[in-house]
Amino acid sequence: MEIAVELENVSFYYPKQDIEVVDNDIQAVVNPDEINQVFRGVSAELPAAMMSLVGQNGIGKSTLLLLAGARLFPHEGTVRVFGTDTNRFVDAAVDAELEEERNRLVSFVYQNMEFETEDSVGDLMEFVYENGFYEEHDPNLLDEIRTAMEMESFLHLKTQQLAKGQLQRAIIAFSLLYGSRIIMMDEPVFALEEPQKDKVFAFLLEFSRSRGIPIYYSAHNLELTQKYSDFMLLFSKTGDFKIGPTGELFSREEIEEAYQAPLDSLYKRDNLYRDVLSRSHGARP
Repeated sequence: MEIAVELENVSFYYPKQDIEVVDNDIQAVVNPDEINQVFRGVSAELPAAMMSLVGQNGIGKSTLLLLAGARLFPHEGTVRVFGTDTNRFVDAAVDAELEEERNRLVSFVYQNMEFETEDSVGDLMEFVYENGFYEEHDPNLLDEIRTAMEMESFLHLKTQQLAKGQLQRAIIAFSLLYGSRIIMMDEPVFALEEPQKDKVFAFLLEFSRSRGIPIYYSAHNLELTQKYSDFMLLFSKTGDFKIGPTGELFSREEIEEAYQAPLDSLYKRDNLYRDVLSRSHGARP
């Protein structure tokens, strides 16, 4: 199995308040109460495949995606994406050429993305595909994505005119058309109706397998993560994690050990969380 992302002795934390850190060194933080430690000395090899990140809220799923996506950078250690040290992209936000290089390598779908455009969604899809990073273009890909994401009814609209669920499907479509070597997705379908979530993830899995483009994603729906991933990264309550084929790692014993809770209660918790999250963002299909 090809390795897409390598973590080598990675430590990362979020400061609880403004504190002085010397040369970005976590060891310079004398008082551990001043930081929220997410990872400490983590080393792992992550496969080039469709992989779900599973674990409790606040355990580090989004942080790991951001580190692997070169949107956050470790305080200690190294993150490599297909052999490229992500520290190369520290200045990508202020360097257009560096940002383009980073996006060619890895793209990121944030949990609650919103933006306004002058062009229609349909025109944007064509623009993204023609100006993205694919070396060869498949004449059928645009139609495949439009159909899979059920976009026909809103291709003529601008992004600011879309309902939340429509916007999420459009953003996923853009990410697939962009042509990055690997795609990170943080809660990409929370605003979709349940049948749509299955359709979208089924297409993503087929897309990842057939085109050899790894997709890492987080989702609170345990059923989705079990059904639509080839590998799973399972976080424990201690912040450690296990990596393995989903069919082997997703078991009642492993899930309950990781969450320290009965599996049945976790499914009920997932349903409640999705309802709250959808209402808080005014989600509509």
